[in-house]
Amino acid sequence: MSRRSFYLAVAIFLVLSCGGGAALLILLRLEPRQYRQAAVPAGAARAEHSKEFLNEFCQLISALDDQDPHVQPVWYAHFTDEQINSYFDEHFVQSGMSEKLLPEGISQPRLVIEPDKIRLAFRYGSGFWSTVISVDLRLWLPRNEPNVVALKLEGFHAGAVPISAQSLLEKIAEVARKNGIDVSWYRYRGHPVALVRFQPDQPRPTFQLRAVQLTDNTLLIQGRSIDSAPPEPPNAAAAP
Repeated sequence: MSRRSFYLAVAIFLVLSCGGGAALLILLRLEPRQYRQAAVPAGAARAEHSKEFLNEFCQLISALDDQDPHVQPVWYAHFTDEQINSYFDEHFVQSGMSEKLLPEGISQPRLVIEPDKIRLAFRYGSGFWSTVISVDLRLWLPRNEPNVVALKLEGFHAGAVPISAQSLLEKIAEVARKNGIDVSWYRYRGHPVALVRFQPDQPRPTFQLRAVQLTDNTLLIQGRSIDSAPPEPPNAAAAP
């Protein structure tokens, strides 16, 4: 049992020691309906959806890395939550990326995409000493903040129980920072808001996010590649 699973087990034990503990334990272990429904059954269709996500994602990364100084292509990528959830259960696990990217104790992530909202859920802990953590997120691009995505946490639950999640959020932010993505937090009208900054350490970013849109079951990302090389000084070509 991992250390975090041990802490969860201790917390459940303390809950059971108090009045109404059995009812609260049931609520903690309740698996949200949307989490169950988001799972894609194993088979050829799931493998194909996973491949579709991976191909689209690789094309997106290729567009972000485009360094042609003479071209500023506009690019876009779209993903369905079915493709994303298929990838989470297929290539994400098979390639070992889940072990590298997910914080300790977190497994089986799933997404449900709604207009202007993402519902993210994952299993925390293992076996009996586990629960499903679910997060409701509002998403937008802040004005005058290039390559920044704002995520407002509107709900955070363990099973059916509302919880405070500051320590878990910091763990997720730590993993993001290790992969070159800066995450900072502030509170807005009582809700935590994460500012996710891409290429924060580059004085001249290689791309610009222009839109991130959420519709029923679909995420659309639009942007353009930009020349990251500094401009040449005047008459540089004529220099000896």
